[in-house]
Amino acid sequence: MKKLFSLLLITLLIFSLIGCKQVISKDQSNIKGDEEISTKEILTIADYYPFKENTIMDYEGIGNEYAEQKTFIEFVEGNRAQMKIMNPGTVFVKVMEYKDGALTEVFAEGEFYHIENMLNANTNSSNTILKEPLQVGNTWSNDEGSTMEITSLDRKIETPSGTYNALEVTTEFKDGRNQKEYYAKDIGLVARIYNDGEYEVKTLLEEIENSKHEMEILSYYPTSEDIGTAYVEQDIEFGTNDSIEEILANIMKNPPSSKLISPISKNTNINKIHLNRESWTLEVDFSKELLIDMNAGSSLELEILKSIVNTLGKFYDVEKVYITIEGSPYESGHIGIKPGESFSVDDVDVKEFNK
Repeated sequence: MKKLFSLLLITLLIFSLIGCKQVISKDQSNIKGDEEISTKEILTIADYYPFKENTIMDYEGIGNEYAEQKTFIEFVEGNRAQMKIMNPGTVFVKVMEYKDGALTEVFAEGEFYHIENMLNANTNSSNTILKEPLQVGNTWSNDEGSTMEITSLDRKIETPSGTYNALEVTTEFKDGRNQKEYYAKDIGLVARIYNDGEYEVKTLLEEIENSKHEMEILSYYPTSEDIGTAYVEQDIEFGTNDSIEEILANIMKNPPSSKLISPISKNTNINKIHLNRESWTLEVDFSKELLIDMNAGSSLELEILKSIVNTLGKFYDVEKVYITIEGSPYESGHIGIKPGESFSVDDVDVKEFNK
């Protein structure tokens, strides 16, 4: 009778083990008196796709010149993050949202060379990147209708930055192509491998750098020796959740030479910058000190405005800049615009400054 009972118990254990699905978890041991209690915490998408601030992820590209890329988290707020992706061909942004057990791309735009917070922009995408539960066999469809599936929880993948046991997600395209993406715990995406028959393209993590994002800017200033405008190539650093308004104001307040004039005073602030995508006009609102502290005749004021408009317009890649002061259209007594009117980027007679 005891042998029969033991046989039944072993059989039940075997079937219970066979019936268990493989789920990512991590063991935690808690000591309570003389009794050790072992618990398992289920890992989530946040463990495999962390929104890391001030971190540059540098990827090597193999098989295609555009497979190389760098990524940087520009803005984070709550469960949303804005990522800048830079490759040799273009720069674009994606806004990712972690909600209801899914990581979804809710906004995407290419040719995005400037800095602009799009976390609250209208949704123009609904592409699911990862979906819980993180277990083998979990499937979903992306916005193109292709099937995505978690195909491994601990796939070994080698990259220039190291070897990882990664979560593997396989995308099967309708025409037979496929793509595998690998996510390492506490790091994020470490590899992407695309296959189309014998054609293979790899994007592999090469380096993780704890740093702000550095970018070039053309800054314009009135010249002090004569009435004119010159430009200077400079670098700016942007950290996660930094204020681009403060950075651009600081550039204009601090020319790199005494031969150049600051187009805005030390007390002047940029209250808000907004890129109107309907008219493709940059709307910039300044504090009242822009006019109060301006001590210039009409000729110098024209060069000041040219410097402001060119610096901002070039950075945001627009031709029109609408300037307001505390919400009202620019009006100095010498120069003024009506609501909806704008200043134009003007390179005529502007030369590079030589120290």
